[in-house]
Amino acid sequence: MLFKNVKLGTPKGIEEVDILVEEGKVVKISKEISTIGKSTLDSSEFLVIPGAIDGHTHFNSRFLGAKEVIPTADDYLSGSEVALSGGITTYLNFIEGDSTQMKEEVELASSTSKADFGFHLIVRGSTKKEDIEKAFSMNIRSFKIFMAYKNMMSSDSEIISIAEEVKRLGGVLAVHAENGDIIEYLKQRFNGKDALFHAMSRPPEVEEEAVNRFSVISYFTNVKSYVVHISSPNSLKIIDEWSRKGGKIKAETCPHYLVFDESMYKRNDGFRFIMSPPLRSKEARLELIRSLNKVYSVGSDYAGYLSKYKDSPSSYSEVPNGVASTEFLVPTIYSLAFRGFIDLSQAVKITSTNPAELYGLERKGLEEGKDADLVFLKREKYKVKQWHGRMDHSIYEGVEFDVKVYRTYLRGELVYEEGEIKGSKGTQSPRI
Repeated sequence: MLFKNVKLGTPKGIEEVDILVEEGKVVKISKEISTIGKSTLDSSEFLVIPGAIDGHTHFNSRFLGAKEVIPTADDYLSGSEVALSGGITTYLNFIEGDSTQMKEEVELASSTSKADFGFHLIVRGSTKKEDIEKAFSMNIRSFKIFMAYKNMMSSDSEIISIAEEVKRLGGVLAVHAENGDIIEYLKQRFNGKDALFHAMSRPPEVEEEAVNRFSVISYFTNVKSYVVHISSPNSLKIIDEWSRKGGKIKAETCPHYLVFDESMYKRNDGFRFIMSPPLRSKEARLELIRSLNKVYSVGSDYAGYLSKYKDSPSSYSEVPNGVASTEFLVPTIYSLAFRGFIDLSQAVKITSTNPAELYGLERKGLEEGKDADLVFLKREKYKVKQWHGRMDHSIYEGVEFDVKVYRTYLRGELVYEEGEIKGSKGTQSPRI
């Protein structure tokens, strides 16, 4: 297939080129490619970008609630369809467990996912080094530790030990950075039940303190690392400072922190907006948008739960944490680009190019010889009225975007077009 008259979004800006695709790979990108003997598609009315990479999903997962184990609404099948409809051709899902459980997750995704995928392994202080080594043998190169949640958080000494092992193997270490002990103290101190108390018990300072503490550990262990779901602009400043000192640390944020603020917790459906870290003030949200040049990647942090689980608890502390932002990641970032908040080149970097580098996805990134993952965007205002997947509600309902995902190609195959998912089969993407 020869894509003609392509306005291609790249890390350097928009380039007008032709793209030749054969057997799922980009064969040639050039100003003018001969059409003789080739099927062609005029692409002049679209902005074409590299397939987006969502490095933060929790498909086929569960919330260990106070009263019951609650499953996420979407598994690898429906979750991958959500991804493709949002211009995401590759996602990386968080899993946990020993080598047997890891193998089961890989096999399940391999048999059901329609998008390409990879995995991160959640580790704790009790995780054995053999499990980390086994993960490497299964093409899992990234690991996540927690600094919050009673049964999951690791101590500083445990984080140092894990960081040293991940560095030895050449992997990357992610962190959920919130001071778990302070959160528990504040939850007892405020002792409220409304959604707003969720934000009060997890103020930006508990994120910023943990971000700085982890940055120090990352710097001195010299491990390649990143902080997931940054919600505070001050956290970005901290990471930027340590990066300038020579630390190998990056920052990820999420669409919901760029679209919503903590006033959502005052709504009747405020429980639906509960995620951790929580939404911040309007001023912090705007500052986060203005600071997107300090962000290295954007992940959806998908953890969608049906309304019966989000709405029924009597207290915010019993609400399963998480929202479904996957489908709206690309529209969020490119709407901000079209509105002039960030350069288009930065939008391409944080949704496609940088995640490919961060996670070692050697076949991803729209270059000659790599997978032909292309997304066709159309500049068009619309309000969200429907969505893909199994969620029975969306916090994005009624939100207006300036760009719509029109087509998605995975390894040269048309897998999504104008609201319809086409047949496709995802594979586990090789990592280096």
